[in-house]
Amino acid sequence: MTGQELGIMGELYVARQLRAVGLDVQHSGPADLVVADGLPVEVKAARPRPYRRGYRGFQFCLTKPGHTDHRRAAVVILLAYWDSTADPVAFVIPSERLGDRRKVTIPNRQPWLYAGKWARYYRRWDVLADVMEGAGDG
Repeated sequence: MTGQELGIMGELYVARQLRAVGLDVQHSGPADLVVADGLPVEVKAARPRPYRRGYRGFQFCLTKPGHTDHRRAAVVILLAYWDSTADPVAFVIPSERLGDRRKVTIPNRQPWLYAGKWARYYRRWDVLADVMEGAGDG
């Protein structure tokens, strides 16, 4: 599976999750998805891979000139596809928290065990509602 195919699979997964809770989801706009009344959501998907000598984890490219820029979205959803037969592990992060980062690394082959900076956003689907309400998660 190519990276582009993984990305499409990730977008479809997120759209399915959001529709299951009654949200309207469009596949067009300033980001990968537009939720409810115009909330732009960027979806990034990754498989485990070597990222540093001897380490495997998940690297998510957030900004690539001419291709992608997470700053166009209000929320970024990072999907760690740790097993090809299981649902991915999601980290739901307000874009403002990512700042101008070009990438995020989840340095663990078992992303549910990750305890670093982004761990607080593990399965935090409620961040979408907070951002839609203008409350942020701060």
